[in-house]
Amino acid sequence: MILEGQTAYYSKYMILTDYDNKKHIYDYKTLQEASTGFTLGDSYNAVEDNNGQIYHIKDSNLYKDNESVLSIDTSDTSNLIKNPLYYDTITNTYWIGLERSINFYLKNSDNSYDTTFHRTIGAAKGESFLNFAIKENKAYLVYIEKDDPIANIIYFTKDENVSLTEQNRIQLSTIGVSGEVTDMAVLGDGTVAVLVRSVGVDSETEGFNNMSLSDKGTVYSRGALVLLSSDLSTYEVYGWKDSSRTISATGKDTQTGTLTEWTSIEAYIPEYEERNSYFYGPLKIVAIRPKEIVIADCGANFVLPDYDGKKNGKMYAHNRLMTVDLRNFAISCKKEFSESELKFKNLMVNGGGTDSYTIKASSSYNAYEGEK
Repeated sequence: MILEGQTAYYSKYMILTDYDNKKHIYDYKTLQEASTGFTLGDSYNAVEDNNGQIYHIKDSNLYKDNESVLSIDTSDTSNLIKNPLYYDTITNTYWIGLERSINFYLKNSDNSYDTTFHRTIGAAKGESFLNFAIKENKAYLVYIEKDDPIANIIYFTKDENVSLTEQNRIQLSTIGVSGEVTDMAVLGDGTVAVLVRSVGVDSETEGFNNMSLSDKGTVYSRGALVLLSSDLSTYEVYGWKDSSRTISATGKDTQTGTLTEWTSIEAYIPEYEERNSYFYGPLKIVAIRPKEIVIADCGANFVLPDYDGKKNGKMYAHNRLMTVDLRNFAISCKKEFSESELKFKNLMVNGGGTDSYTIKASSSYNAYEGEK
């Protein structure tokens, strides 16, 4: 899909979310935090309009920069979906996504769109409707059934009577990727961009949330940018690491004691040398330009202990901004943050050490050095 017809929308900012949900506004060009005169705090997802102004929800109000433009009913505030804001760059219109009486529901300052599309009875609020996107008369929704965690991407047409009619749907399994959908956007030419994140220990959705890593276990830290045609009939996948590799310990444990002897783990993770061609775990489309998008990417790589060199193993966390060139679909790293600068996720894996990064072979061993 060559995007020669894409409308020239330019993100001026990148809205980056750290591990405790605090939003940071970065200037696209300088890669430094911008001075905007307002803060987003821990509000819901924020969106930038054609003029570089930022819509965000806080304290039951929708703000444009620091100006309140809409008071949101308390009943609606409690029913906002996971990522409730979207901005249509073509019509210059913001949209709010809600769940009302188990149905998916859309509204802006002028219109309300009641729909008959509802979550599975028995699913908890917030579990089914994850992301949505709108371009003119087309709407897209990421939806999960209660007993089937594989995400569906659903395409609707939107008529003048503010109702949605389903036209097509596609599952992640059909596309050939797995994990969770973390973001979605419609590009200027109508292409639907979807981010898929596969991160965890023996699970693709757990996300290194202090799970225990064990010898011979499986770890995932990968993801994909999926570009679908506007009717969801065709798609291309970029940055996805499909195959696994074995990460092995060096040497053999000759100590006596009760610590785990590490031999190997199976890893669906790019090699360090491949890091600029694949994702570790994409989270958010943070900027859209005429011929590129920028994606916040977060995951980890691993090294097992070196018994010969008397070194413990280690988890290497990565917090990056990745650029995808929409002319040739080349992926590159725009910036990698140190964890003291910005940490998208608080990655923790228990490998037997005293911290969340060490894969322990011995209390007398040194830490592993170098990059991974």
